[in-house]
Amino acid sequence: MYLKNQKTWRKHFDFMFLDFLCMEFSFIVAFIFRFGISKTKVALFRGEFAQSYRSIMVMIAVFHIAVILFTTPYSSILRRNSAEELRKVIVQNLHILVGIVLVLFIVKSSVLYSRIVVLVFPITDCVLMFTYRYFYKKYLIKELNRTKHQDFMLLVAPERQINGILQSFYKDGFSTVRIVGIALVEENDQKESYEETKSEVAVTEEADVLEEIRGIPIIGTLEDVYEYARTHIVDEVLIYMEGEEVNEVANTLISMGITVHVAIQNLVQIPKATVNRVNGISVITASVNTVTGKQLFFKRLIDIFCGLCGSIITVLLTIIIAPLMWIADPGPIFFRQERVGKNGRIFKIWKFRSMYKDAEARKAELMQQNKMSGLMFKMDDDPRIIGYGKRFSLGKFLRESSIDELPQSFNILAGSMSVVGTRPPTVKEYEQYELHHKGRLATKPGLTGMWQVSGRSDITDFEEVVRLDKEYIDNFSLILDLEIFLKTIKVVLGKQGSV
Repeated sequence: MYLKNQKTWRKHFDFMFLDFLCMEFSFIVAFIFRFGISKTKVALFRGEFAQSYRSIMVMIAVFHIAVILFTTPYSSILRRNSAEELRKVIVQNLHILVGIVLVLFIVKSSVLYSRIVVLVFPITDCVLMFTYRYFYKKYLIKELNRTKHQDFMLLVAPERQINGILQSFYKDGFSTVRIVGIALVEENDQKESYEETKSEVAVTEEADVLEEIRGIPIIGTLEDVYEYARTHIVDEVLIYMEGEEVNEVANTLISMGITVHVAIQNLVQIPKATVNRVNGISVITASVNTVTGKQLFFKRLIDIFCGLCGSIITVLLTIIIAPLMWIADPGPIFFRQERVGKNGRIFKIWKFRSMYKDAEARKAELMQQNKMSGLMFKMDDDPRIIGYGKRFSLGKFLRESSIDELPQSFNILAGSMSVVGTRPPTVKEYEQYELHHKGRLATKPGLTGMWQVSGRSDITDFEEVVRLDKEYIDNFSLILDLEIFLKTIKVVLGKQGSV
């Protein structure tokens, strides 16, 4: 899924809040400069004198909000150089100063206030605001350039355009997107000589220039894009090519859950497309679904709350389950396994162990009893479950009650999973995926999801699981998440389709 561009004031709320603190502090500094510390304490907290000057502090906040709403003080703030930043800071403070002076003039109360305070305030604020922005922007840019904060992108373009594209793409020195691979395509006027050109370059250069460009590996040609995207982490693809083939490439990648950006000069017929900019490059963007920053914020807030509650419950249940586990099958209390998350990212999932320690080793001999048609493994009366054949089976109880899933609260709290999402496949399952299967990984995996509330183990067709997961991604909303969560409670209590 693709995050919809946020309004500037929402995207830069951190700057908005820090500027507010800076302004209020600057006003206090200006007051101390005029009246001294002892009188400042009195003025700010007691008497009519305090009330009159506190009203200016309120005006500063009001005009600060007005400037944000009616001008664009934070537009491209991370891309500004120092001179442009200083100019923006001065203009922003002049707007606020003019607003305060106009109000005092209109209400005829300007004589009540010290002109030194009113004039020193914006000067102090310009110095403080410029200084903090200078260092804070350096910190933000450093953080944005860290791989863990970046989406992974493939670039599909003709070889002769690559250097120009990369220069434009990274001209600001920072990016929320990292180009991890390049696929070379033929231009319409070079199709006949393309292979010849490649061979000439390979011969004339000591190093094989087709292995990488500017440190970014060449993954091959257009034919290699799908397989690379299927087997690697790819969040987005930027396409610089022309012709009818663009439509087919874009739609295939979108079906894999990948966000596609097509250079603006290419008018293509792809669904849910919007005009956008990626690192200053004008593109047409399309994805299986588009989410807003507000939706992601509240979804993450819910995840943190539920993850925290679930983690506490998990710790308490461990006290009860641990001795029962040691009696039934001495060994680890928790089961950890590598799973595949959003767009191919690997993480380790946590569960209460419900199977004997040698369960994975015995899986191969039980494959013939797999009741799933596809890449998942499910079977009735699995002999690997702890307590199989006994009057009380601890493993069966943990699974039927879904208590074995509770430790995934740790994953939710850490951010590798969400409360509601898609089922995270194992690495072996993922390695066998076809192109359309990867579309179900377009969002974070979840503790529960459309598949779990639609029958769980009663569904025996893997393609049906894929369809349900894609249906969730296509129709994502917080309301849908709530519906699935409530249905999950009903399913678990009723033991419907339990494993």
